[in-house]
Amino acid sequence: MTSVSLLPQYDHSNGWHEMLDTLPEPAVLTGDVTCDYIVIGGGYSGLAVTRRLAELDPSARIVLIDGDRIGNNAAGRSSGFAIDHAHNLRAKSFADAKKVAQDAIAMNRAGLDWLGDTIEANHIDCQWVQEGKYHAAATTRGERMLEQFAESLDSIDEDYSLLDADQCHDVFGTSYYSRALHAPHSFLVQPAAMVRGLATTMPDNVTVYEDSMVTEVVYDDDPRKPHTVRSERGSASAPTLVLATNGFTEGFGFLAKQLIPLITWGSMTRELTDAEANRIGGHASYGIIAAHPAGTSVRRVTSPNNRILVRNIFSFSKNSDFVSRKAWAAKTHRRAFERRWPQLVDVPFEHSWGGALSLSRNGEPVFGELRPSVYGTVVHNGVGIARGTISGKLLAEMIMGEDSELLRQMQAKGRPNTALPFQDLGVRINARARRIIAGREE
Repeated sequence: MTSVSLLPQYDHSNGWHEMLDTLPEPAVLTGDVTCDYIVIGGGYSGLAVTRRLAELDPSARIVLIDGDRIGNNAAGRSSGFAIDHAHNLRAKSFADAKKVAQDAIAMNRAGLDWLGDTIEANHIDCQWVQEGKYHAAATTRGERMLEQFAESLDSIDEDYSLLDADQCHDVFGTSYYSRALHAPHSFLVQPAAMVRGLATTMPDNVTVYEDSMVTEVVYDDDPRKPHTVRSERGSASAPTLVLATNGFTEGFGFLAKQLIPLITWGSMTRELTDAEANRIGGHASYGIIAAHPAGTSVRRVTSPNNRILVRNIFSFSKNSDFVSRKAWAAKTHRRAFERRWPQLVDVPFEHSWGGALSLSRNGEPVFGELRPSVYGTVVHNGVGIARGTISGKLLAEMIMGEDSELLRQMQAKGRPNTALPFQDLGVRINARARRIIAGREE
């Protein structure tokens, strides 16, 4: 028996989740349940693998378990950029490996296509719209990085458009940015509404349990015997178990010292008045990613509320500490917000929150069988919505014996290497150095 040693503990400060209608009481795992497949984790990968298993094996009984409310978990705490290629490409390596880069983008777009089709077919109201993403510079250094980014996109035949300072002002409602690049193929979404909708529109052979933190797992290597997972109030047993648990997977007995668990931080204003919105002008909706990777991401959100979200800085945390550094994060966000919109210094933040993210040092994912009939789809390295979705879909197809070029590409990827010791200190030093280098891009 394995006692799960890393448990997420989400608070209720996530702006995306809090602005939605109050949820009905959840179905909680109680008693002893038997089924054919158990999926742990109601994020992008967990939702995708669950749905695809249900589609491919409609007679199977499938159980999806999440420790919190889906929408308030890590997937519902992102900035809502559903991107097709990395925010900030490492230009030289990206340009030197043209086919690898193009294959990665094709895989991400396959995930976005399947996700978009699912949203449309199930009439999920989550403001899913193809607006693309802006990479914006506020410094000379940032402008040089945009030039490198454009060269990388040219080398792999990707389209984009460039904006000068006046055009940036017209779009963003601020004179803070001097230049921007618009990549048109990404989507913006209300992430909490999206994952809520995906969970509540599962096929009939799926049961979703929330507020059901898994605290123990009994693995059995005999294929004739089931694996059993236990929560505080119940248990579930199945011959096939899928872990879509990202940075918490080490707590289930896998990937020790291979993952880098982080918290990324965001803050969202209260709803702007019409006068405040008119004061800054600009487009009603957009998403900005800083030219420098340590800079500030921005979302202008108009549906259902007119708000501005800023997201920057990250911290190391194995145990999902969403409390101790929140005030520090909000202070940093406030500085970034007022630099960009000095006209709105009187507009307070209504929500500040953290969301769990996991990276690997070499950028490789976890995909496939972890031990007999226990599978994992973990670590998507900052491209979570697209790559998490396609990884979950492909894992279900692998379990069911299907084959495809995309699946072979995923199976050919490497595994995370060993993370460096003293991760907490290393992350702090790295984050501080990147912020200093980023300067006004933060």
